[in-house]
Amino acid sequence: MGLERTIVQELPYPRRMDWNLVESWADGIPVYSENDPEYPEWKATPIIPIETPFGTAYVKNESNRLSNPTGTIKDRPAWEMACLYRDFARNLWLQRGAGTLGQNIESIEVPRLTYVTAGNVGLAFANRLKQHGLPPMKLLVNASIPLDRLNMLKGLHADIYMADLSARELSPEEIKASTNNPNGVDITSVRSLELVPLFYDWHVHEAFNENPDEIFTPAGSLALMGCYLFHQQRNARIADPRLKIPINELSNISVLGATPYSRHSIADKLTSDYLPFAPINDTDVSALKTFGFTRQDTGIYRVREDYIRDAHSILSQYVACEPSSAAGLALFLQRGDEGKIDPGKKHLIINTGRGI
Repeated sequence: MGLERTIVQELPYPRRMDWNLVESWADGIPVYSENDPEYPEWKATPIIPIETPFGTAYVKNESNRLSNPTGTIKDRPAWEMACLYRDFARNLWLQRGAGTLGQNIESIEVPRLTYVTAGNVGLAFANRLKQHGLPPMKLLVNASIPLDRLNMLKGLHADIYMADLSARELSPEEIKASTNNPNGVDITSVRSLELVPLFYDWHVHEAFNENPDEIFTPAGSLALMGCYLFHQQRNARIADPRLKIPINELSNISVLGATPYSRHSIADKLTSDYLPFAPINDTDVSALKTFGFTRQDTGIYRVREDYIRDAHSILSQYVACEPSSAAGLALFLQRGDEGKIDPGKKHLIINTGRGI
């Protein structure tokens, strides 16, 4: 039985490829040297010191619009989506030059991407895809989405579909079918493209290079935290040219992900009736700690609602933020009251920004 859904918005876009599209995607989206710190793919977001009851902490501010155009860390994976289309188009050019793809380009469907989102992914992805003339993202949102947020999404370069995502767990095929994208790609679930390690790769290296003892980050889909842990163990095996601190210091960093206790938290970007295809779980974290790729305090922690409110109040005095993006600071404050914050250590708080 298919999922009952509502088609909120579908925008016109060509269904089949042509060489004009191939040329515009292949030539119109920049190419950067692979992971070259001398020619960065991303403008690093600033580090801002803030005063807390447990001493000075440092905020990595992803709401900075000089780096992230829509004011959230989601601009980073949005860029990777544009690169995916660019590389697809360049591959088609290579096939044409090799004689393996003639003039039958119209036989190829325009690839479409689906994502399950609470809002900020939709804003960032739609902005980036529109900038490069790429197909509108297909967004699947929960029927419980606030009306004002839905109305903001309706103004974006995106196809939007709404369904009750609390009813049951969906397969990738059902997600694609629900967004009229049976032959496309559900980015929420796909792993073969190695997108999760790429989504925030520049961000995590920027954070690592601050050489903190602890990193506190919001944990919703766990993609961001998963990216941190992936690159901690990856660098121990293959050194990344972007990493500026010694490997032994990298493995001494604890990464603490903050997620609300309450399913009805004000940090509503971190809660979901449907959280599909998490890239990491407690077993993964335990294995990384056992092999010494990360410190023993690394893990996913529940944070109380009163700390989220306090953290949002404090953080908003320094940067643009929302309750969800203040969850890392909330966990820092909660652990401080538990006597688990050493004021002699360096604590880096990730503010993921303020979007829709």
